[in-house]
Amino acid sequence: MFSFFKRTKIEPWEIDFLKAVFLKLSSERSNKLYRQVESGLLKGVMVGMGDIPNYVGFTYNSSFYNKFYEPIDENYKLSNISVRNGYSGELLSVSVYVAFGMINGYSVDSEVSKYKIDNLGIDTNSIKKIFIGAGGNSKITSYLTEKERKFINDGDIYATAIENKDYYHLKELEDGDFIGIDENNIVYRITHDPLEILPIDRNKLVEIIANEGR
Repeated sequence: MFSFFKRTKIEPWEIDFLKAVFLKLSSERSNKLYRQVESGLLKGVMVGMGDIPNYVGFTYNSSFYNKFYEPIDENYKLSNISVRNGYSGELLSVSVYVAFGMINGYSVDSEVSKYKIDNLGIDTNSIKKIFIGAGGNSKITSYLTEKERKFINDGDIYATAIENKDYYHLKELEDGDFIGIDENNIVYRITHDPLEILPIDRNKLVEIIANEGR
């Protein structure tokens, strides 16, 4: 029989999942997100809201809201979080959404009818920080010259954590390697096999992305 009632209570495994993700990331920003979960900011869930498939949104305890709310902070999602389904054992991909500095919700991006995240199987090695909304990449694009911007699409810019530091993907190269930039405006060629993060001459950025980028 169809039920008109939807879950509103946060499951303990959801709290454990969020804590585990933010602990693994181990950055100043993720530590703040961890403190939100630890403090009791998250009050309940909203299931089936919005247009994101398998999205679970959070409601907040008002007494903590002003402590964490940042009206000018960038909105983004942390995607490519690999987890194991506690029911079936299959691997799932999950995204966590952050809006105005606060945890907004999460989505299970894999096709699945029933899931419960096994917090022992969380892998954040391939996590990506993808900005949401207009102007999300404004800080990074402000580093680029007008000529460089002609060779880089805004949609290709996202943050990925490597050895506990964010590098912003600018252009894909062969075999998953890419050209990235950090928040100090230093440009790198980043390879994954073997893992190497090599600074490159900024004056050669356009030449590299024009000749090697896909």
